[in-house]
Amino acid sequence: MILDPVLQLSNLLALLIVLAGGFVRGYTGFGSGLVMTPLFAILWGPVDAVATTAGLGLLATVQLTASSVPLANWRDVVPMLSAAILLVPFGAALLVSLDPELVKKIIAVLVMTMALITIRGWTYRGPRGAVPSMISGALCGFINGISSVGGPAAVLYFLAIPDAARVQRANIIIVMGFTGMAVLVSLIVAGVVTATVFINIGVLAIPSFAAVWLGARLFTVLPVRLFRLIVLWFLVAVSIAILVA
Repeated sequence: MILDPVLQLSNLLALLIVLAGGFVRGYTGFGSGLVMTPLFAILWGPVDAVATTAGLGLLATVQLTASSVPLANWRDVVPMLSAAILLVPFGAALLVSLDPELVKKIIAVLVMTMALITIRGWTYRGPRGAVPSMISGALCGFINGISSVGGPAAVLYFLAIPDAARVQRANIIIVMGFTGMAVLVSLIVAGVVTATVFINIGVLAIPSFAAVWLGARLFTVLPVRLFRLIVLWFLVAVSIAILVA
């Protein structure tokens, strides 16, 4: 039987998106949502895009968390992660209740904003402690709930802390991993995660594992800034395309 060419193209695009997103996640500790969510939203709509991204992110968490636990600065991680998990359901509620086309535009705006903030190299320079960490986590959780692109809200805070790069990356991996898990659970409880989402996650799991593994292996080899700039400017272009479409 000959498959529908449109379906074949859709499957190929999904594979390429996962390979790119997985590599970014393995390399930087976050960013798979920035890559996958807006592109998946074009293929499948925003709810399935966020659910699939969260599910694949959960697999990445399984791969990366074990090595990150002993490196993480838990004094900063715990308050941020607690606030993020509490705010995820509020963002997810908007995701499932708003018009899909509006949500797609919201995702595009959030992706472009987060990408431009990261490109500019802005970091948090205010006071540190439990309260600022929780505020950052709350923003991260809410944005992740509606779009799975809340990573920079946590990253900007962690990068401002004078820790070693591997500690910063470990903090990011843990917060983003368990926040993504909260997103998926929230959408399952809301009853909007279909069997198709689980099929997509299952089919794309092995490519995702491979891409995350490769990204993690190359973490100490490739220049982070150059790689990040290429990815982020690509995301800005995708966001603009979604907004004007």
